[in-house]
Amino acid sequence: MTMLRMRPSILLPVLFVLAGVLLSGCYERVVGPEGPPGPPGDPAVESFIVDFIVDEASVNGTVVSQSYDAPEITPGVVQEGMVMAYFREQGTWTALPYTYGEESPTVDAVDYTVTLGYAFETDFFEVFYEVSNEVAFQDLVDREIKVVILYGDPARFSVDWSDYNDVARTFNLE
Repeated sequence: MTMLRMRPSILLPVLFVLAGVLLSGCYERVVGPEGPPGPPGDPAVESFIVDFIVDEASVNGTVVSQSYDAPEITPGVVQEGMVMAYFREQGTWTALPYTYGEESPTVDAVDYTVTLGYAFETDFFEVFYEVSNEVAFQDLVDREIKVVILYGDPARFSVDWSDYNDVARTFNLE
């Protein structure tokens, strides 16, 4: 029986080529089947802004909400991707949901809490305020909301999803 012997100078390049061929079959782009095309190897991420206008919103008990058409939110995003929302206040973007307390004008205590949140489904995005008790909704302020959509598995990225600046840097968002 003869044995094939390779010189070490040839063996190393052969191993690199073989490893490249094997690993190329394991590579998966982070794009859902109906996601937008992106540069090869880049994750497909989209963002858009909606204006949450309280006077134009629907009221249901202690919830004030406004719905938006969102064709960017595909079935693939709902099943395997991610939708994040951020509101802008004092020059920074803060992740939703966000809850804050309103102080009582007469007692040194929180009178009620307000949660600013969002919901989504295929082709649909909703922003809402939910208050802990009946209050005058006219005291709630309008909000600019930035929506970020990831087509693919968010766990594949080392991103602090609660920090819009980190998300924007990672995915080159404006």
